Amino acid sequence: MVSFKRVMQIIVAITVLGSVAALEHVTFAQEPTQPEAAQASPREEQLREQLKGILKELDELQKAREGALPPEEKAKVVTEKVAPEAPDAMPEYELSDLSIVSKRFQKRPEGVSLSATIPAETDSQPTRTMKESMESLPGVVLRQANGPRDFSMMIRGQGAKTTFAIRDIKIYEDGFQQTQSDGLSRLDMQDPWFMRSVEVTRGASSSLYDNYALGGMVQFRTRRGSDINGVETFLSGGSYGYQKYALAVGQETDKIDIALFGSQVKEDGYIQNSNYNTQTLNLNFRFKVDDKQNFYFKAISNWLDTKVPTRLTQAQFTANDRQAGGAQTTCTPGTYNAGCANALLLNQSRVDRRTIVGGMYERQINANTILTIEADYDVKDIQQTFSQIGESTNPNYKTYTDLRHDGQLGEMPLKSYVGFFTNQMDQNANSFQNLANGFGTKGTLLQYSRGSIFNIGARFREELEFAPTWTLAAGLGFEQSRLSVDANNYSPTTGALTSSPSANRNFSNWAPETSLTWKPAEGYRHWVRGSTGYGIPTFGNLLRDPVTGLPGSNFDLKAQKNVNVEIGTESKLHKTLTVQLVGFMTFFKDEIITQTISGGNTASVNADSSKYQGIEASFDWQPVTGARISGAYTHIDARYVNFSDRTAAGFQVRDGKQVPNVPTDVLNGKAAYDHAPTGWGGWVEASYYNSYYLNNSNTFSIPSYVVANVNVHKLIQVENSWFRFAKLYLELDNIADKKYAASGQVIGGENAGAAAGNQIFFAGYGRAIYGGVTFGLW
Repeated sequence: MVSFKRVMQIIVAITVLGSVAALEHVTFAQEPTQPEAAQASPREEQLREQLKGILKELDELQKAREGALPPEEKAKVVTEKVAPEAPDAMPEYELSDLSIVSKRFQKRPEGVSLSATIPAETDSQPTRTMKESMESLPGVVLRQANGPRDFSMMIRGQGAKTTFAIRDIKIYEDGFQQTQSDGLSRLDMQDPWFMRSVEVTRGASSSLYDNYALGGMVQFRTRRGSDINGVETFLSGGSYGYQKYALAVGQETDKIDIALFGSQVKEDGYIQNSNYNTQTLNLNFRFKVDDKQNFYFKAISNWLDTKVPTRLTQAQFTANDRQAGGAQTTCTPGTYNAGCANALLLNQSRVDRRTIVGGMYERQINANTILTIEADYDVKDIQQTFSQIGESTNPNYKTYTDLRHDGQLGEMPLKSYVGFFTNQMDQNANSFQNLANGFGTKGTLLQYSRGSIFNIGARFREELEFAPTWTLAAGLGFEQSRLSVDANNYSPTTGALTSSPSANRNFSNWAPETSLTWKPAEGYRHWVRGSTGYGIPTFGNLLRDPVTGLPGSNFDLKAQKNVNVEIGTESKLHKTLTVQLVGFMTFFKDEIITQTISGGNTASVNADSSKYQGIEASFDWQPVTGARISGAYTHIDARYVNFSDRTAAGFQVRDGKQVPNVPTDVLNGKAAYDHAPTGWGGWVEASYYNSYYLNNSNTFSIPSYVVANVNVHKLIQVENSWFRFAKLYLELDNIADKKYAASGQVIGGENAGAAAGNQIFFAGYGRAIYGGVTFGLW
């Protein structure tokens, strides 16, 4: 195996060679007969940019004035379609959380590792989940969780220990935060057919995105009304009873851009007791008040009714990977048994609803200053049936105020940002016995809890271009968090009150960040970055005694923090080839993990320190018109530095052991071709996951696997007033019908035999075929 030091040397070498090539390119591109032009000063460049803005605004005013004139007085003009951006152009990322209301495109934050999917990823692949398109991004791993579109997500090892939903990563959609104040996000709301692209910022980013941005940030971008301009319908079906029906209505005018999406999806599921039915609505309304003001309203709602299988032991997975899971011998039907895991007797299921309604106001105060105010209401209402039956309501209120300014320090361009935010989430939750009679019948009330999380903070950032090709960026975030929770616990036999633990904790967190970026020529970017992240405990973390594992108060649990150090290069080595290579090291302090104390009781503790290091590499090659070959590779070596694990045999020193459930090697490759004249296209892709450990003793691992998919699609365009186009696709997933574990979880057990008896695996889908058509109407 290549050492991490050697990898870093390679990155530096590529950076230097790429920069030399870029400088040579600039040199030889000059006309030798022309005298060397004097280089424009930073102040001159800034004045030119301001002049461009003034001319553009004057042009818009002229057009508005012409629009108000009678038809006979209007000057006759000839319009022509604007040619699409050349395929070899470097991608420009629209930072939706910075300027989502207008179509103003802003450059990415300097000094960050950022990658994004292209629209073709979802356009030709509008199938079951976002995992299918996000696999093409380096550093990002998604694994199956408790629901059809519910996946756990990992970036650089952060979020790897979560077995359902997403933690340690911030999730946004079109600039609206979808991570609740307790740090939980779910992908149930993201329908692939609605999406235009996904942007991922990798590495600790709490100076930019506050609490829980330990691994980075993911921004989902839906299609705008201008992308639809009419009505679209989508019909799809496939293996294991898959059916999907969707509708999109969108339109753009001078003042308004509106897009409304709706979908209904159902499936029997590959695994027994995994059938589901889910509906999603997504409304986006953008209104240009005047030349300096914009308003954006967004509403999303998802209803989910899904059965949930139990993870399988190794023996169960080997015998039948499609079974619902859970041995009936551990359950007594019709009575409560805390250790019961039989999915059918428990009628394991989720009936969840999530709704987000918000607005964003953007005001251009002057030519160089923009004010943004955003507020939203986010409510999660869940009814979940497992070994216990849980009911919980989580209303969440969030507000953000941001001010951005383009100025200068002396003659050096300076981009400044300051923001303030508050958010609060309440929780009312009940937990009942599950009588294991196959219907999910409630027994005695086991726990009632009420909690509240309140966060308030500020952040600022400066990006100084101190030389024509050099930018120094620095940011700092501060957040004060207050978390309080009270619970009443009741006896499962008598129903009598047994304990009333509570916790009231305050956390103060700082998040500094700095980076240095060098852009020697167009298409070349090299950077070094140091950044930090933090995440406070959750309600559940604070309601288990760390010594006994029984219900109680956890007074000593600290917020987890990490420091990310990286060096990276993104280079356009040829007009058809772009590569990105990043080496990173992440130092974790007080990582919150779950320990099994005794008798199956668990509690949250802080692991003193651990280290994650690795590389991320990607390339995008377009050798001929219509062809695209791309790939992404991630390697992570995650190890405990100082940690003693509590086991049945006493404390075990884990120093030097690999952190469980962190994939070591992930590789995705894709070859695609679209023939524009005929509308035919297709691609083939393969994903490889190496084996990695699932327990702290490093004695039990998940098997490695390779899965390959193939797709054929066709675009039929029609010049008609009521029918515009048809997009057809046919996709075959898991071509070889590979049997594999799509996800595992952190388990106990000092040796492989003991570990194998844990509930560990969810099986990945076998060979499946899907087909569908999108009709563009009116």
